Amino acid sequence: MITAERTTNDTGKFGLTQPPISQNAISMALAQPPGFTRNVHPREYIPTPNRHERRVQFGIDCAESVHFTHWEPGGEHVKQLVVKNVVMKTQKIKYKLPQTRYFSMEFPETMTLSAGMSWTVPITFRPVAKEGYNDVIEFTTTFGKFYLPIKATLPEHVLDFPSSTDFYLCPIRETARNVFLLKNVGELASYFEWATEKPFAITPRTGMLEPGGSVAVTIEFKPENASVYTAIAVCTFGDKDQWEKSKVTQAMTIEGIGKFSHLTIEGNVKEFDFGDVFVGHTAERKFVLVNSSAVHANFRIKQAERDTAPYFEFSTLSGTVAEGKSVEVTVTYTPVAAGMRSTDYFDITTLSGNTIRITCTGVGIGPKVTLNTKIINFNDVPAGTTVTRALYIQNNAATTAFYQFLTEPTSIFRIDKPWGTINPLSSVALTVKFSPMEPLNYWRRVYCLVEHQDGLYLDILGTCYNDKRRPATFFPKHIENYQKRKRNGLWSYGPEQLEEMIKSGAVKCENGVLSFTDPEQAAVHASLLLLDSPYETGRVGSEYFYENVGDREAVTLVDTYVDFGACSRYRVIESQFIRIANNTKGKMSCVWIMPGETTGEDPIFNVQPKTADIPPKTTFDFRVNFRPKMDNSFYGAQLECFVYFKSMRNFRLVNEDTFTPPWCLTPMVAGNTFPPGEDTFIPKINFGATRLDFPSCHVDKSVYRTVRVSNTGDTPVKFAILDGGSTGIGGGTALASAGGAAFSVKPRVGLLHKNESRLIVFRFSPSEQRIFEQALKCLFNSSSTNSYDLQMRGVGYYPQISFDTNNMLCFRPTCIGAVAKRPFTARNTSRISVHFEWHIPLQYASFVSIEPTSGTLLPNKTMDLMCTFAPNSAKNWVLKLPCYYSHETDGGQATQSHEGSPDFSNRRSTLTVVGQGTHGRVVADPSVINLDAILVNTIVERDLVLYNPCDCDVFYTLEIARRRGDLGERGEKDPAGEDGGEYTGDLMPGDDEEVLPNSVRGGGQSAGSLCWENRSRAVETETGLEIIQSTKVLPARSNQTLRVRVCLTEQLQHEFRIYYRLEESALDNGTWIRPMSRLLSRSLEQQRARRYHLCNIIALGVHPLVQVRDIRCEGFGKTFLWQLFSLDRFNDVLQAVGPDPRIHPADEDDSFPTDTGPLSNDQLGADTEVTSVNFDFGAAPVGCKPTVYHFSFMNTGVVSVDWVFQFPNDLEVEIEHWADPGDYTDEQMHHNLILDNNIFSISPKSGRLDPGESVHVIMTYSHEFAGQHKLPVVFKLRNGSSQLAGKEIMLNFAGYSVPPTKKCLHFHSTQHAFKPVSIGTEDPPVQSYQLTNRGPVSLEYYVDLSPLEKDNKRDNTPGWCNADRLDIQASGSAGL
Repeated sequence: MITAERTTNDTGKFGLTQPPISQNAISMALAQPPGFTRNVHPREYIPTPNRHERRVQFGIDCAESVHFTHWEPGGEHVKQLVVKNVVMKTQKIKYKLPQTRYFSMEFPETMTLSAGMSWTVPITFRPVAKEGYNDVIEFTTTFGKFYLPIKATLPEHVLDFPSSTDFYLCPIRETARNVFLLKNVGELASYFEWATEKPFAITPRTGMLEPGGSVAVTIEFKPENASVYTAIAVCTFGDKDQWEKSKVTQAMTIEGIGKFSHLTIEGNVKEFDFGDVFVGHTAERKFVLVNSSAVHANFRIKQAERDTAPYFEFSTLSGTVAEGKSVEVTVTYTPVAAGMRSTDYFDITTLSGNTIRITCTGVGIGPKVTLNTKIINFNDVPAGTTVTRALYIQNNAATTAFYQFLTEPTSIFRIDKPWGTINPLSSVALTVKFSPMEPLNYWRRVYCLVEHQDGLYLDILGTCYNDKRRPATFFPKHIENYQKRKRNGLWSYGPEQLEEMIKSGAVKCENGVLSFTDPEQAAVHASLLLLDSPYETGRVGSEYFYENVGDREAVTLVDTYVDFGACSRYRVIESQFIRIANNTKGKMSCVWIMPGETTGEDPIFNVQPKTADIPPKTTFDFRVNFRPKMDNSFYGAQLECFVYFKSMRNFRLVNEDTFTPPWCLTPMVAGNTFPPGEDTFIPKINFGATRLDFPSCHVDKSVYRTVRVSNTGDTPVKFAILDGGSTGIGGGTALASAGGAAFSVKPRVGLLHKNESRLIVFRFSPSEQRIFEQALKCLFNSSSTNSYDLQMRGVGYYPQISFDTNNMLCFRPTCIGAVAKRPFTARNTSRISVHFEWHIPLQYASFVSIEPTSGTLLPNKTMDLMCTFAPNSAKNWVLKLPCYYSHETDGGQATQSHEGSPDFSNRRSTLTVVGQGTHGRVVADPSVINLDAILVNTIVERDLVLYNPCDCDVFYTLEIARRRGDLGERGEKDPAGEDGGEYTGDLMPGDDEEVLPNSVRGGGQSAGSLCWENRSRAVETETGLEIIQSTKVLPARSNQTLRVRVCLTEQLQHEFRIYYRLEESALDNGTWIRPMSRLLSRSLEQQRARRYHLCNIIALGVHPLVQVRDIRCEGFGKTFLWQLFSLDRFNDVLQAVGPDPRIHPADEDDSFPTDTGPLSNDQLGADTEVTSVNFDFGAAPVGCKPTVYHFSFMNTGVVSVDWVFQFPNDLEVEIEHWADPGDYTDEQMHHNLILDNNIFSISPKSGRLDPGESVHVIMTYSHEFAGQHKLPVVFKLRNGSSQLAGKEIMLNFAGYSVPPTKKCLHFHSTQHAFKPVSIGTEDPPVQSYQLTNRGPVSLEYYVDLSPLEKDNKRDNTPGWCNADRLDIQASGSAGL
């Protein structure tokens, strides 16, 4: 059975996107060549689903299509199509034959398929030509009809690969890879070529694929920038021999996004100080690398500088941190030498992101071993006896310590435990024994070497006497006095010569110390040869290294080491010689102490003569004999020879002032009894390390290391270290610059007994600045086959300081009077400590300084310095500032120069400071701000732009002055000019102005946050002007916008003058710098005190002005209404600037007569003293139509104004339901009646009037209820007056609705003022007062003239009035 495969290229060609066409049209269209057309008849739509859709919709599973390949014309090819029922329902299936004659099937019959049953249908293909064929089979099922495509294709080149690939996010400068499978699904072998653009690359780019073959193709994405990348990779494939005719092009879309990765250290800790770590121990520090970016980060940790080997190790040197994840890294520090200060920089780098530099610092330290005393004095001891003293050696450190006293067990001074280990924070008790045989003074300085620490010394002294000879008693002060005498140049004189010189006055004695009387003579005898220049931590090691060496030694041991070599005890062994030189002018005696003599043992090595005298300035040879007792053995010993001036043998010959201690010389002798040429014992030696690293050292100085070597075997081992020096025990070599070796050792030779350990001192003295590396060969048992190479490494340095600015510091142009500060970093690029000190030239000290002026830079460390520049004149400055530096010794003082080593002198580095002093200036734009008219008590804001036309930053403060009096003309300019010219007045304000304090403040509040409540602050300051200054610095060539706020309280013309002063503060890197006034001259201070004119601000304060210009009411004249509403008084009150003596202001709390605060009737009267105006609405019969009054309000001022009529209920506070409001008064109930029924109404009640604008206001009085109606109403101008709450006028609304049967005579005013009449006028004019009947019925009235007659008689002023009884009809009027 053959199942046809799905061909995705043909999916959707049938039915899914085509309109309904007939079956014949489909078959013919597929079978006919291009260009063939045929009439088709539309019919029902039959789909061509894919395999999945077919299973879902029709319950049938079969191949996607039937595809014939590898066929030839004229042949017959058959494929089997398997149709399966995949639903649980039995289906009847039938098909129709293909329409073309090239595809044939059996006669169609209906097939019944139960659930899960299959049906195999054979399809036969008979091609007639070599071309493509297409057709369909129509299947009919229980659930509907569908088409199954049939096709036959020719062989072609077909490659299958994804249409797109996406790298998503990728770190930049890193390579991401995607792999896909390129398949040849065609029938022909295909050659392919890929073409794409950067940052994408494809491998393999070319190749050949056989049919059915495949190859893995890798796409690489390496973005260089953080961008989105989209590219089209084109694959061209075909027949390589007929490329142009057969090639096919197929594309693939490649997408990717380049992103930066970013690593941080948790807690931002970048310095790791390990502190003091014992040598051989390990300290750890940990940090966490956090990837806060959206891509993974590949990191590497590498040393930033490679001049020295690092002693810091990282748990990982490279790795990957996933996005949003972290990795913990451990740093370990293992120091290898005591006193080694390590400072190394490491960079954590990522190709696609940032670099983090971390600093690791640590100091290697050794144990702290001390002796309880430095001197043991046995005093006077009889010959042949033994005296014992106790000694304690203490370890004060938390690590074990190994020590060794350089003395033999058979010495005259014997220590019971000459070497051993001291546990941490513990001590060891030792016993020192003295067994003298010869009567003389004994003194020996015994050195105690300590591993990883500078050595110690112990002075052991005593005096031996017998019955025949008694030397002078030896005291410790004699040693101290002799050492001082030696430093004073008197080491070469014996006691006899010194006594003669004291008598002659050439030598003086002060406190037991002898010195030359003449300083010049003392300088001549002083030594000029420098043997060594050790650090403080190597003083004892240097003294041991140069024991009995130098031009100041009274007696020297010429032969420090004698080796007899291989000898036989059956033959006579030739003697060797040891020479001792007397370098003084006095006669000396020598006494040899043989090994084992004090214990009664027979010595192996013997010296003859045992005692001898050495004349001045001569050398004596002593014969050494070797008498071994065993064959095949190594022998070695340390001999002792005590040398003293012969005059010191008896106390009677000794002068206390010239007492001279003896000297102890300790040559080494060795030999063996192995036959020549035969192998010796196989050594088992253990060194602590194969490589010895020394702390960094100044050129021509010396550092020492003490190393332990152990014999772990059970046989003695002889060792010899070849350090390039001459023969001898070692030590005492010259400085490397004088021809000595860089590395030397003491002892150079020695013998290690079984299971014995001893300490060896190594010295490093560099002669130049470079890395020294040398391999010292150590031979064991005199055999070259038994050797051990010690790798020595040390670095010599000169002190060196560098600055991060390439020794140049540039300042921006700086305003004269200001202080500029700029930090810079000094770095010690050497690995030795450096002391520096700045020497500012005197001519620069007034305007430039550097802090700190001196200090110490630790090895490879940095220090932040601050340079301050305060120019005092306008010019360009180029300042050369020298910095002197030298090596810092352990004692904290720079090493002083001396004749032996000129390189210790101070070195100099110069910092060039470049700066420019300029004059600062500020210009305002505009120079005059004319605000025109401003409503009083109203805040107006404007922007004031300040511009700095200079090249320097300007630091300034503002000062505001107000000109006294009014300006004669608005907009008059200040005589100082518009361009910010200098104000020529002195510091005090002029006669025509006053300075306004507290008028400039910081910009903490935004302009938009100002509201009406800010008026109170502006008014309380009583300045009228406020400037908000956000910062006091104006950068060079920039501008700054200040906010100016004006709030005037008087209706006057105001002029404000703005000045500025230059400040002595500076701003650098966002930090305010404290003034450096001590560097500024008096002229600068005077210049800073001057003020400069900036600009003027002019404003006119005005009050709001609203006037009633017209009033109308039907049936009444304008003059009558004008008097009825007292509009003259109303306009006068509105026009008044200040409070009128006849008018009292209303309450500022905007209160009205409410339920909680009613007004009394007296307050509503016309003659009360409240700022009030009576609005009389007249009288009318109850029930008539409302009386309507038309008012015209006009803003006659120059500023806009807000106005409002406020009824009592407009400001009522809502009372909580639980509160008891109390009982209403009659007056409150009267007001509530008016308000609830709208007896008085106004429309509109509020509004805003611009200058010259008018508004029509309608007031209505309703006559629904009979009786008197009174209501207080406030008319308020909200935009200012002389009061903070605005101008308010109390309007007393009054009206009367006359009952039907009641008479009402209305008086529009209770007062009447006669018009002026000239005195003596015989025919005065007749003046009238209008009376109105407002009632519904007629009335009769008359006038009582008795008061007028009394006034006429008193004032002799004739007046007449009509006194007849008159009638006035309802709603009528009459003149009186």
